[in-house]
Amino acid sequence: MNLKEKIDNLPKTPGIYMMKDKYGDVIYVGKSKKLKERVKSYFVNSKNHSRKVKRMVKNIEDLDVILTDTELDALILECEMIKKIRPMYNQLLKNHENYSYIKINKNIKYPYIEVSKEIEDDSLYFGPYTMDKKLDEIVSIISREYKTRTCKIMNKCIKYDLNKCIGPCREIVSKEDYNIIIDTIIKDLNNSNKNLINILNKKMQDEISKLNFEKAKDINNDIVLLKSLSHKQDIINNANENKPILAWINLDDENIKIYVIKGAKLLKSELIKVEDFELDNLIYTIKEQILRNEENIAEEVVDKYYIDFANILYSYIKSNKDINYKYI
Repeated sequence: MNLKEKIDNLPKTPGIYMMKDKYGDVIYVGKSKKLKERVKSYFVNSKNHSRKVKRMVKNIEDLDVILTDTELDALILECEMIKKIRPMYNQLLKNHENYSYIKINKNIKYPYIEVSKEIEDDSLYFGPYTMDKKLDEIVSIISREYKTRTCKIMNKCIKYDLNKCIGPCREIVSKEDYNIIIDTIIKDLNNSNKNLINILNKKMQDEISKLNFEKAKDINNDIVLLKSLSHKQDIINNANENKPILAWINLDDENIKIYVIKGAKLLKSELIKVEDFELDNLIYTIKEQILRNEENIAEEVVDKYYIDFANILYSYIKSNKDINYKYI
């Protein structure tokens, strides 16, 4: 069966598709709720196709598909296959290359806040985050508002005179008092930046009362950036805590499919009858099963791939109106 015949015979059901080149190597993995429509769309002449897609299509000689019950099944399988095969045209799980951390080295006398691409030492790290240059902006906001040092080599610069730094280089502030500020920042980073966001909200309202709308707009932009960091941190915290989530989808009038996910790992997926679905009993049974099997479940390292998977998975579950979910 040639490629065109394969595409024409694809079902309009959920699943993943694996595009192959002339050597039989998988060059792209994708998922769809309706396989036939999605795969066919690659071969339709369209001005909307990116150069990457056009290049990829020229190299497609064959394809394989795996059918799934739901699009969520397809998403989970797609992520696993991309991580395993790492096809050259995939971008879904390549965001890890753009991940960065917020780093605070508490081993030095007057710590400063910086962005780091990797965990290099025993400093305190927050992340990883996929925020590129925005993370530099966020670190600048934090340093500016708390007036911490931003220089790696302490020189008596003009920032103290401009009231932009509390002046550790001039020994204006004690090490103890400076560390109280650093501890406040650390606490805030662990608590969705609530303290700093409240400070900025008050400043914004003050500027609005003075009719300084441009300044108020700039402050609001800073608040939006901090909130976006908080959203990323919430996902990381959920992954670190390994708090299980139960998700379920009504397939039809008779069947429900349930999923038990812990961190970024699918522990269980199962089809059950609608009449057998009783949420409280189901949660109790799942908790008992997790407790019994806990010793046999290997703890996964919360690395960049793990966070990517968790981000994709949780975002999909929370945004899909057909999926119900509950943390257990």
